[in-house]
Amino acid sequence: MARALDGTIAVRSRKLLGLLTVAHLDHLGVTRQHRRTLVASGALVPVHRGVYRHAAHPESPRQLVLAAVLAAGESSAASHETAAGVWRFEDADLDGMIDLSLIPPAQRRAPRGVTLHRPAALDRADLALAGPIPVTSPARTLCDIAPTLSDRRLEAVLDHACRRGLIWLPHLRWRLDDLQIRGRRDIPRVRALVERGDRWGNGESWLETEGYRRIAEAGLPLPRCQVVLARPGGRRARVDLFWDCAQLVAELDGHATHATRRDRQASAERAAALELAGWRVISFTFEDVTERPEYVVATIAAHLAARTKPRTP
Repeated sequence: MARALDGTIAVRSRKLLGLLTVAHLDHLGVTRQHRRTLVASGALVPVHRGVYRHAAHPESPRQLVLAAVLAAGESSAASHETAAGVWRFEDADLDGMIDLSLIPPAQRRAPRGVTLHRPAALDRADLALAGPIPVTSPARTLCDIAPTLSDRRLEAVLDHACRRGLIWLPHLRWRLDDLQIRGRRDIPRVRALVERGDRWGNGESWLETEGYRRIAEAGLPLPRCQVVLARPGGRRARVDLFWDCAQLVAELDGHATHATRRDRQASAERAAALELAGWRVISFTFEDVTERPEYVVATIAAHLAARTKPRTP
């Protein structure tokens, strides 16, 4: 009987990254004495008050985040830098103190190693689940961490999140409107970044709209965005920027879509196929667009001039 119950405890803990609360154990019929026996034998390891880790389940950063949320109670969610790590925002991690936000009007003491935030407003639209972890939505997380980021860093994080489909710009604008009405002072800075991109082209990401803006401001012919071209063998390729007049393709390589060796290999193969089909392909990195736009503009201008100059008879 005890073995069967121990097996049930192990299975139940898997749903929560190896964690169980006193409420879970009570529901399974584990008495206080049996719980003490499990702790004494090492089968259950206390993590926070009222939260245990099953010894068979390895520790992990995400498990520690969920343990903190469980210890803080149902009215809490991972937020700020911790939420950025949960969503795997660019360069974010789960090291250090854990950030949690309490859903108003909840008032609790912070568990060990946790920073508690008490926002004036945290609506259902600002909450999500990342696996079993209650967490602020990607859009809300971006707004929460914006004050700690430089302009360039904020741009990079937004581009990365859009590329991965974590943030949908219409949803982000809606949340910005609501948060600004509620008096959040840092929201205009995020809005300015989004609106600056909106004025230029119809790129799929911030990086593409920023590249389009640089091209427009330089007075160069404007490209089409997200154009589908036919490759040899009947296959198709969607390219970032395309100039019909010069049969010129410009690819803007964000960090997320060209992060691995396989990603770069696939990009090189696709570029070679497009070249064989008669299109000239040039590529720029995120740093090219943001740190040396004059190089980007000059390179595009040179290729446009070379590809569109009149032919001598």
